[in-house]
Amino acid sequence: MRISPVRFMKFIVSILIATTVCYAGVDIQNGVLDIPSGYIMESTVFTIGVSSNLYPGGNKPYGMPGKPGSVVYKDLRELDAYFSIGLFDWVEIGVREYDPATFTASFKGRVIKETARWPAIAIGIMNLSTNPNVNSYGANATPYHVDDPQNFAYYVVASKYMKNIIRLPLTVHIGVGARRFQGEFDVSKHWSGIFGGVEYHLLGEDLSLIAEVDGRDLNIGARYKLPWGFTITPYVGELEQIWAGFGTTNIGGVIYEDEFDQAKYGIGVSFTGGPLYNKKERERLQVLRSRVSRAQERLKSARQRREMLEERLEQLREELQSY
Repeated sequence: MRISPVRFMKFIVSILIATTVCYAGVDIQNGVLDIPSGYIMESTVFTIGVSSNLYPGGNKPYGMPGKPGSVVYKDLRELDAYFSIGLFDWVEIGVREYDPATFTASFKGRVIKETARWPAIAIGIMNLSTNPNVNSYGANATPYHVDDPQNFAYYVVASKYMKNIIRLPLTVHIGVGARRFQGEFDVSKHWSGIFGGVEYHLLGEDLSLIAEVDGRDLNIGARYKLPWGFTITPYVGELEQIWAGFGTTNIGGVIYEDEFDQAKYGIGVSFTGGPLYNKKERERLQVLRSRVSRAQERLKSARQRREMLEERLEQLREELQSY
């Protein structure tokens, strides 16, 4: 069934409007859901997108009813927006807005490119920010523990498409990182710093089913490639909180339902464009430059030979004049 451009754009706009009334989402900017991948975008290819959680506890009163001053409204509605671009086929840089007061940058560099035998390997750093309390829930969120900062989270990650090895359309990611990839409590510290995920590709790889562990939480989701470079990513973040969460936090005598102890149901929408500088055109220009360089070398050699011949001719003239 063909979808008209007008109808499709209405669909995209409706999704964007829906995300504006949801809550901030997982960090899908860097590759998978909440973890980075070992892949680097092609030079001058860019991605711009938003992610948002359907957080069930946002904008609700918290505290102890009947006690004056104890009930506080925590409006956690935020919309994460991000932009990333690949450069020189070896580097990927990005910027992300968690809330109007929290911006972060990211950097990912290629170590090796994926081959038939070897995975793609990349190193990077996320949440480049002076704010140690980087989160997707805004300034009113329950703060992270003082020993659990989220900024300057560095990592190394490997990614491999496994179809040529196990005959399944499966991509595997595994890595190790610091800060946001490390758990604060004893349960999560068993896997502290280690993260990984799998993607199972369907429908000619337009649809990917995703499961991952980001070093502290379990996330699941799907990624569907729409026409014209758009991608939609529904997900459930911190899935284990469905049966292990719903904790509370006491701050200044006010009891809060801790947003970090609840599962998050979210969606992301992104657009990928480029390359702004076409690879084929770049290769064609490189060939032309190589040809020009070789022609200049040949011309230089021809000039040198001509000068040698002119010198020899002058010597012959001088010899003839001596007779």
